[in-house]
This record gives sequence, C-alpha cells and structure tokens, in this order.
Amino acid sequence: MDDVAADPGADTCLVPAVDSFAEQAERRAQTEREAVEWAIDELERVIDDQGVDLEPLLEYARRSRESLPDRHLRAYETMARVFDVDPAVYDVYVFAYAELCEELADGVGRSEKNPKGCTNVLVSPERVDSDGGFDTDSAGADTDSPGALVLKNRDIAGRGTRPKSVIEQPPIDDYYGFLTVDTCGTISTFKGVNDRGLVAANTYIDSTRDDVDPEDQLRNGTVIRTLLETCATVREARSHLESHPTRRLSGQTLFLADATDSALLEIDPVTERITVDEDRVVTRTNHFVDSASTQTESSTNRRERALELLEEADRLDRTDLWAVARDHANGPGDGSICRHPEPETDEPHAFGQLTTASTAIFEGGSPVIEIGLANPCGTERTRCTFGEEVPTDLRTGRRWLDRLQ
Repeated sequence: MDDVAADPGADTCLVPAVDSFAEQAERRAQTEREAVEWAIDELERVIDDQGVDLEPLLEYARRSRESLPDRHLRAYETMARVFDVDPAVYDVYVFAYAELCEELADGVGRSEKNPKGCTNVLVSPERVDSDGGFDTDSAGADTDSPGALVLKNRDIAGRGTRPKSVIEQPPIDDYYGFLTVDTCGTISTFKGVNDRGLVAANTYIDSTRDDVDPEDQLRNGTVIRTLLETCATVREARSHLESHPTRRLSGQTLFLADATDSALLEIDPVTERITVDEDRVVTRTNHFVDSASTQTESSTNRRERALELLEEADRLDRTDLWAVARDHANGPGDGSICRHPEPETDEPHAFGQLTTASTAIFEGGSPVIEIGLANPCGTERTRCTFGEEVPTDLRTGRRWLDRLQ
C-alpha cells in the first residue's frame, strides 16, 4: 500500500476517492506514520521511566472501543496494523490519553484535575463581516452572504505527544466527506467541516454519569465525527442528537453551523437536557453557562476574557477571532486563551500541563478551514479547502514534528 502514502518530496498533495473506511484508514496511517510512531515511542519511554501501570487504562480503552460504530472500529483496527509500535501504548494513546497524562503528571504541577481544555466562539451570520473571496459555499463558489463563524482553540496535555495534522476523509458509500485538523493516528474528531458545509466543534464539560458504562457512552469525538459523516444541516444534526438518549452522551458544548443556520447546544447527560444558547455571539470554555457544572478558575477566566474581546464590535471577521485565539491576558499558563505551559515546570509534570495544540476557524456552508498548529501566537494562518491540495507537511504531521523538535 505504499502508493497510498503522501509523497514526502511533494509540496502539496491531494486525497483521492476511496471505496471503504479500511482503505481510507490504511492510507491515512501510512501518511501519518512517522508522527505517530515518534509519539508512541516517546510515550513508551516516559511510561517505562515512571513505571506506570497500563492495565487500568487498557481496560478503560477496551470498554470504550465497544462504543464505536462499526466503520470507526474498522478504521482503528486498520491503522493499528500499520504502525510499528507497542500495541498497548497505541491503544492508550487513542482511547485513554488524558487519563495517561494524569498518571504521568503524578498529581503535581499539572493543569486542573481532568486536563481538558478548549475555547470556542460562535458568531452568527448577522454579526459576521464578509471578507472578500474567503466566503465560499459548499460548492466552492464565492458568496457575499457569509455563514456563521466558528473558532476552536484545542487545548491538550502531554507535552506535544499527540501530533496534529490536516485530515481529510473523502465521501465513502453514503457518508459525507469531511476536513479537519486533529490528532494523527486516531479515529476521534473534535471539530471539522464536511463537504456539505456543516461545521461541528465542541468543548468538553466535566458532567458524567456513574450509571452509564464506557461501552454505552457516546464519546464526544465519536459524536462530532458521526455528525459530519451523516448530516448536512444544523437541523439534521440536532435531530440526530435527539435520537439518542441524552444520558448516553458526554458532557459538552456543541457548536453547529451551516450556510444559513447556527446553534450552540449545551449537552448535559446528568440532567438529561440539551439547552440552546441563541445569542448572536457565543463563547464557551469548559463549564456550562445555562446549566450547573464544575467550573474551574481557568475556564471562567478564559470565557470572560473572550467575551471582553468580542462584546464591543458590531461585526466580526476571522481576524477578530484570530486575535481571540492568540490572547495572553491572565497568562502565562492556564488562565490565558492561548495556553502555554506554566513557567518552570519540569518534564514529568509537563505531561499534565494544558497547551493550545491547534486553532481552527470555520464558516458555515463553506468547506474551507483556516488553521494554525501549536500555539496560535507563533504560527501563520494556513487556509485549506476540502478536495484541494494541502501542504504535505500538514497532512503527514511533519510540520508538527518540525516545530516541536
């Protein structure tokens, strides 16, 4: 299957059509192989150094796999066969990474307990400025009527050991294709836009039920990917969510946008409620605003700062959202939107430090994303369009490795 790998000597590359999820997964694994094998080897070294017992994490991973749709499970199993890595460490990397970072941080010097992050913003079409040529509909044509804008800063622990790449999945059978920037070698997706122009992105909320087992819970990364694969509009996405018992969903705020509609949903499995925020400019971090939830200091600070940056403008564009993504007020460290490791944190504890791993800005109805890898304050904006050539080092994860090394 060497012919399915991206040409490492090429400046840009396309993703051709495929006939199955297994074929797509194998090609993607070949493309991202260098980055994934580096990450697993690095994790294995630190796990051995600290003597971490993987058995509880592997049991959690095993039960979590049972919750996957068959097509996602096939993709995971295919990728696992490609990588020349320790299978147990790869299993934990895919299904129990946050829990592993908790173990590696050893309880000291980490970000807040249960290291989850992210700062998201949704700007409804009424408040969006057209930006001449960047507004395109799902057919790729320029339009003077922009859709809603969605910003996602993805914060993650682990000292860089979950490399990021631009991931494109072409349409397969009756499923839509999608484009995103997310973790190399995994099957979960936490934001993206599909070939019909539906945007979906989330923030994690610590709201869980003790009476729902891992194998019965729909993980956030599964929910986002499923919506992108099966829904064309915000209305369809909301109907799909409502078809599942809310108690089986994971706590999250879900940002949705298409060419004409947008919505922010707070999904609370504890109270079994999905509430809608209809404000024209909405921002969320890692606590509920319309329901009760755990609310940490950093989550409060980041949301209040984002609102402060956004509230005075009558209309907003991508440049305004990039300014939010790069903001360092309340920093350095956990309190800022652009999150960096706390100063003077040594290597073991750095695995518990949350840092901004990627920034993505989407427009409802447009199969285009603007991305930045790692901290947005130190990266250039790159524009990627579904079905078009993308810089090869973004597809392979090589750009992530180059920045890290």
